Amino acid sequence: MTPIHSTAREILDCLYPVLRLAADYAIAIQDRINPLPEKSEYGDNFYATALTDADLTIQTTIELALLARFPQVRFFGEEYQSSYNTKYFRGIDLVKDELLITLDPIDGTRAYLDKLSAFAIILTIIQGDHYEAVLIIKPRQKYYLLALKNQGAYYGDLSQDKLNFAQPLKLAPLQSRLLYLSFGLANLREKFAENFQVWCSATDYAPPQNPPEYLDLIKGNLAGVILEKGNLIDNAAIAFVAKEAGAIVTFWNGEDFQPFSEIESWKIPGIIIAHNQQIRELILAKVI
Repeated sequence: MTPIHSTAREILDCLYPVLRLAADYAIAIQDRINPLPEKSEYGDNFYATALTDADLTIQTTIELALLARFPQVRFFGEEYQSSYNTKYFRGIDLVKDELLITLDPIDGTRAYLDKLSAFAIILTIIQGDHYEAVLIIKPRQKYYLLALKNQGAYYGDLSQDKLNFAQPLKLAPLQSRLLYLSFGLANLREKFAENFQVWCSATDYAPPQNPPEYLDLIKGNLAGVILEKGNLIDNAAIAFVAKEAGAIVTFWNGEDFQPFSEIESWKIPGIIIAHNQQIRELILAKVI
């Protein structure tokens, strides 16, 4: 096993209590939360445009902790354009051989606004061209998932006051033929209807019912996920957790999920997450 970068482990240990506090805060105000003006750069994607006080407050809290303890690191928070602290970090970009911390303060802001439980706080630690670690906090479900490069994934209870590496996270047996399509892929529904029950975030989101979550794949409740594009701070980070837990992750062209040395605007090519090799082959046959 490749040991985790020592500073990365220090950052995880430092931020975990802060993230637990952020999770409690997110729950405490969820029923009273009001949306802020939507972000216009994401067009008609009603998931990506949503913004709340919780997004900004949680990001500020993490920025405070990092600047106090690790002022030397780079940091990219999803709401960097609205942050008072972005200018105090060394930078927000990927630089070879340097640590970059990223944060999606509320992944699933639309679900959060709709009073659902399908949201998360996602922290990543990137070293050069790869993830060193991804930590996903699930406030309503009271657990966290931690994945470490080449060391697998772990499950922990948020009631624990320290990160726990004692519970390895492994894929459960597949019990579903449900396939998740991301927002821009509704046109693929018919292609997959013969082999799967298809759920698309653009057409099937229906509160108060929680949508399927990528992480359901690890539980055996989702056969596969097809993402139109990946974003380093959220869905690609979730794909990394799934991969470390034993799922198969590839790009649409069939190439393995690999280091990201050339990134523009934090986007990477479309991603496929499959529970097993058979599911991967069924998906690739339709998208290539």
